[in-house]
Amino acid sequence: MSSVNLRNIDLNLLVVLAALLEERSATRAATRLHVTQSAVSNALRRLRSLFDDALLVRTPHGFVPTARAELLAPRLHALLAATTELLAPESAQAPRARTFTIACTDAIGVVLLPQLLVQLSQRVPGARLRMLALDYEVQTDGLASGEVDLLIGMPPTPPQGCRGERVYEDPLVCVMRAGHPRARGTLTAAAYAALPHVELALFGRADDRVDRALARVGLRRQIALLVGHFSSIPCAIAGSDCVAALSLRLARAYAQPYALRVFEPPVRLPQLQISQYWHRRAEHDAGLHQLREAVRAAASAAGPTSSATKSPVPTKRARSQRS
Repeated sequence: MSSVNLRNIDLNLLVVLAALLEERSATRAATRLHVTQSAVSNALRRLRSLFDDALLVRTPHGFVPTARAELLAPRLHALLAATTELLAPESAQAPRARTFTIACTDAIGVVLLPQLLVQLSQRVPGARLRMLALDYEVQTDGLASGEVDLLIGMPPTPPQGCRGERVYEDPLVCVMRAGHPRARGTLTAAAYAALPHVELALFGRADDRVDRALARVGLRRQIALLVGHFSSIPCAIAGSDCVAALSLRLARAYAQPYALRVFEPPVRLPQLQISQYWHRRAEHDAGLHQLREAVRAAASAAGPTSSATKSPVPTKRARSQRS
């Protein structure tokens, strides 16, 4: 490495490599960097020549990093973070005792908060967190006003003037109380649809993912209860014969305290894609960079992204979609 002449190297290539390693897709990397896909492909060719390694190998499921790229990734991330902090104006340097404001649902808090506190304390000692409800962020346009540093969740459309990145994916699973009359044996799609359901209604609108999945197999369900907070769902399920659909990570968190049975849905439900968003003007804020990094690390530590429904209680899958 002592023979490398930095004057002959375009360091912008490292920014492209970091985006490719995180996105595992030339299309997504191009969108993230606001360049064309051909520009990303050209940069990858130059990177391969620079490192004398393929770096990323194309597969049907996207790029897969080589062993060399896997070794480079953490060092590259640290280098770019340090460079960003070095070049940031003094006013943008992360203070030691800073309060970060995050807008999210209570479900995100349950899943991420324990690990987020740990991860953030390691990156920004003395930092404080302020958690706000999503409806407050929407009503006040908190990201644009600067009152909110980060939005974590699944907004129907990305907030204007903001950048975002996917934090984790989570499959939807079903929950019922452990003593439910249908808790033993498999549950067909028709039997599932016939049960009373609890559903979330953020901003007054019921989530229709389960309805659309049932409609594809010619079924409809009855919603017995609409709630405005995820934390109300296990309370309702634990004391009734209702069922509900929750993300796998959230279902695992509630299963033991509320004595819930977690099982795979008898119809195909979509995976939830949780992202974090920040305003473009904060792109080079070193403190917010550390916060976003802490969120990613917390998501990784909080649980796997696999769709396998391993849980503290037995899970079963219906063998047919109709009774």
